[in-house]
This record gives sequence, C-alpha cells and structure tokens, in this order.
Amino acid sequence: MSVLALTGACGTDSGYHEEGPKKVAASGAASSASSAPPRSAGSSASGSGLEQRGLDRLALTADDIPGYTVKTVTGKGSPVNHDALTDYRAVTPAPCRAVYAAAQLGGLREFTAQVSQDVVSESDDLGQHASVSLTSYTLADARTVMADLRAALPKCTTAEIRPSAAHPGPGLGYSDAQARSVSGYGDETLAFDATQVAVSGGPSIPVTVLVVRRESTVAAFMSLSPFEPPTVPQDVIEAQLMKLA
Repeated sequence: MSVLALTGACGTDSGYHEEGPKKVAASGAASSASSAPPRSAGSSASGSGLEQRGLDRLALTADDIPGYTVKTVTGKGSPVNHDALTDYRAVTPAPCRAVYAAAQLGGLREFTAQVSQDVVSESDDLGQHASVSLTSYTLADARTVMADLRAALPKCTTAEIRPSAAHPGPGLGYSDAQARSVSGYGDETLAFDATQVAVSGGPSIPVTVLVVRRESTVAAFMSLSPFEPPTVPQDVIEAQLMKLA
C-alpha cells in the first residue's frame, strides 16, 4: 500500500481542518438512517467484528467520492493478507511495532475482515491521493489497537523503525514519528507524521497517517509526498467516515 501511494503526488488540501470532524458529524447524523450500509447483526452489542461482506459494503466506491478513482487492493473479492501481522510483530524496536503497523494501514491484533484501497484525484496524475483501509476487530481488540498506537508514539519520536531480516514484509522502514493533534472523528482518533525509508536504499519520503476507530472498525488513512508536506484530502476522510457513521 505505501509503495503504491508513491505513484500519486502531493495532496494540497490539508486533511485535518478543524471543520472536518464537525461536517462529518453533522452530515452523518442527518444521513445515517437512510444511506449508511447495514452492519452485521450484533456487531456493536456483542463486541464482535464485522465479517468480510459487511465490511466490504462500508468501503468507498467511485460514487461516494466524485472526482477520484478508487482502486481496491485487498478485500471486496481480493485476497486479504493475515500474514502481514507476522511482519508487524517482528519489527524493531519492539515498542514501535504499533507505529509501523499503522503506517502500513494495519494493527497488531488479529482481525475479522479488512479492505484497503487507493484513492487518487482524477484531475491530475500528481494530484491529491490517499491509501485507505478499514479493518474490523472485536471491540476489545479495536480499542487495544488504538491504545497500542497511543502508547507507542511518544516512545518512537527518534526511533529507526525497521522490519526484521526474517520478516522483511514490503521492505519499508519508518523514522521520526511525531504525533499530530487531531480529534472529533469517530470514537477515537490518532494521527502522526513520519519518514518512510526503503530498507534496500532510496529516498526518504514524508508520510502522514490518520487512524480513526468507529466501534469495532478502525479506519486508517495514509498519504506521502517527496515534494511537499503530505496531507490526506479532507473529502476522502469525510466520504469514508460518512459510510462508517
């Protein structure tokens, strides 16, 4: 997912405007009864996660976000990689594993379903873009994913976060994770900036990540740019969170 986002270029619209959460909350309240896709029965009450088909319905489509192309990478009929958890859990240093997983649009807990997508502006090959994932857990594990990331960020501000040689995954490392202040999305919200580095060599690329928990589903947004500070387009955030409302 992170490598694919290199083919998009810099976003120019900040993904963390203060009005963003308010717009999502207001419009979501007005439309959730009529337009939100159905959840799996008992997903909130029992704390169980959504099954794949239920999560697929919550993922973005081109109709949800005019002016963008939406390419599904995993889920919605494409294979989902549970083995990535092994890569995340082998990252060094150990206290930063949750940061690495979030930068890869995942978490350290086993999940019930996942969808990941690339969303790119149609207006320009070097336009606004984001990689977006939805991951469904039990409610307890969804909360743990957020707690793990919250605890890890202060420990990793100067860390070189690297995959292990035995489990290299996509061959990407991260450094200098800096928490970003953001609130008002979903039940819990965390955001951070970092630098992505290819372990085999190559340029260092700034990335920005936003992670939002809504009940037992965790939405992650990532954008990167080698040219200017990366941002996740606000309309991408709003479109996805609207479907989770």
